[in-house]
Amino acid sequence: MWTGAGGGDLDAPRRRPVRRWRPAACGLAGVLAAGALGPGIAGCTRAAPDRSGTTAVEARPVASAAPVASAAPVASAAPVASAAPAATPPPAAAAGWRFESSLGVQIEVPADWAVNDYGCNMSDRPTVVRAQVYQLGCLTPEKPTKQVAQIGADAPGEVKKGPEFTRRDVSLGGVSAERTEGRGADGRHFGWLRIQSRQILISVRTHDPEITRRILDSAQLVSVDHNGCPDRRPPKAAHPGARAAMAPRDPASISICYYGSRGDVLRTSARLSGPDAAALAAALNASRPGPNPDVDPKQCLHPPAPPPADAVLLVEDAAGKGAIHVAFSGCTGRGLDNGAQRAHVNLPIIQRIMIPLGTGFTFNGDLSP
Repeated sequence: MWTGAGGGDLDAPRRRPVRRWRPAACGLAGVLAAGALGPGIAGCTRAAPDRSGTTAVEARPVASAAPVASAAPVASAAPVASAAPAATPPPAAAAGWRFESSLGVQIEVPADWAVNDYGCNMSDRPTVVRAQVYQLGCLTPEKPTKQVAQIGADAPGEVKKGPEFTRRDVSLGGVSAERTEGRGADGRHFGWLRIQSRQILISVRTHDPEITRRILDSAQLVSVDHNGCPDRRPPKAAHPGARAAMAPRDPASISICYYGSRGDVLRTSARLSGPDAAALAAALNASRPGPNPDVDPKQCLHPPAPPPADAVLLVEDAAGKGAIHVAFSGCTGRGLDNGAQRAHVNLPIIQRIMIPLGTGFTFNGDLSP
């Protein structure tokens, strides 16, 4: 069973395709996770079609939201120059801490916390939970030793009440919120920040009251997050060098902004630089020209219009900044689009985009290279 968790309205399967192709994605993703994408990935992603035939890829927890180690080069891509212009640096978190964002909210968490190590087969390791989307469904109880900071949809019933918890009204940049803190019966220090007008809940439980307080204190509403991703999906616009290639050959940075195919709110983000950004750009430029063919209507019910892009890649190089829209979860309109040209999207490209985010995804039809 596949379930979604921790990210508001999720990209739940909503079509009824009859699948002919059943990928063994764990093998490919496992190779990327264990070798090409470096030691920051724990375990491998696993893919399986659900009952409707949509393929869901489970996200295994990652060490952090920081860019992963150098990705393996794409064999058919042109060599990448060694020198790159300096990228506009993202805002710095405090020493030993890092930023995480989702749903237009940004918080700081300890830098060594994992990402989405929560739910089925979760460990005792501290973790931030955001945009978790797809994972295997099973009963793994949360132990009192687990430390968690979660950004998700508002869940008033989760906020505990009683004399051991204090509640007060606060403001986040002029937006009203409700903050509750206290110590639970299991000994952990709990905290909740409800932003009712945005239908968002930040939930924290740790062993240290100072860590709980600091995470809640760091919360802010942002229109553009620490990785440069807008809280709403940006429109298509051509990069200055877009007519020569899908992506600049030697990008200074690529911000991965994940919105999903339903709704325009930012689910989460990551930022690649150096060899990681160059490897992703090379994979994009090696992709076949033109959009992916639509899935046969007999296999996948087509919506009236193609869904919006699942992710937007914000690319920066010496020529300027541009955006590449990546659509893969629908039956129609799939592919890469930089505002000037289009190209195929394939599973290796999707994995290069989604693995640094630490979240699952779905797709329909054949997305082989």
